[in-house]
Amino acid sequence: AVMAARRVFVGRKLFGGSVRKIDSGAQTYGYDTLTEVSAASLDFNWPGRLSLDAINLARTTVPIPNLHKEFEINKLDLAASRLSGTPLNTTTSDSVAYKVAMLEDSLLLLGYAADGTNYEINGLYNAAGNSEATNLDYGTPANIITSVNNSKALLLADHIVPPYNLTLHPDQYTQLFPLIANTAVSYMQWVEQALQGGAVNVSPTITAGTGLMTKANPAGMFEYVLAEDFSTETEITSVKSGGNLFGRHYIRGLPVVYDANSICKMTTI
Repeated sequence: AVMAARRVFVGRKLFGGSVRKIDSGAQTYGYDTLTEVSAASLDFNWPGRLSLDAINLARTTVPIPNLHKEFEINKLDLAASRLSGTPLNTTTSDSVAYKVAMLEDSLLLLGYAADGTNYEINGLYNAAGNSEATNLDYGTPANIITSVNNSKALLLADHIVPPYNLTLHPDQYTQLFPLIANTAVSYMQWVEQALQGGAVNVSPTITAGTGLMTKANPAGMFEYVLAEDFSTETEITSVKSGGNLFGRHYIRGLPVVYDANSICKMTTI
């Protein structure tokens, strides 16, 4: 089930090593964000003019969501497997694990909105502090270079230096493979070099016509808070319910963005 959950998802890849494990009993997570302080001072006398800002911490407390899906394996299938030694058909369990991982990917990349519009939890795209909104359809190949350079410029203006990761919908991802005019270099190769050590990722979770550029080693900028990593619980149901094997795959985790300027969304590509 764990292998099924790890197939092709990119959400966790964008967080890299920025995964914080907290107590499994935690139901909420509170964190502080600090507004940008003023510039430093230069003086020739010690200690010089006092350069001190009033600390203005903004506390946010968010419930940790439970991402889950249940499954059931027939009692007779389980008994037959034990009797004959034939491996149990776990297709249903694997499919359920895949669906839980897919939901996690959506949570990390986009967030969660019960009504589909107002986000109660912000993923990376909806928490982005930078937005490259120029109409740069990747169907026109030259726009790819302009789009990537514009996004890098926004991050660099906020002192977010490379390497970067770029996440695209499959429609835009496949448009990176043609060769740049009069060269033997593909747009994919050019983009990979432009990311300066980051990676190009593809995810159907990202809306077609949009993209996401993020700091590739985001320690202190954003992290994934995990109360319980991918887990499975099983039990035998009551005789009245058939005595089948009931199971649940679940994850309890929350994306947290401390520095929104480390993320740039590309809204019209």
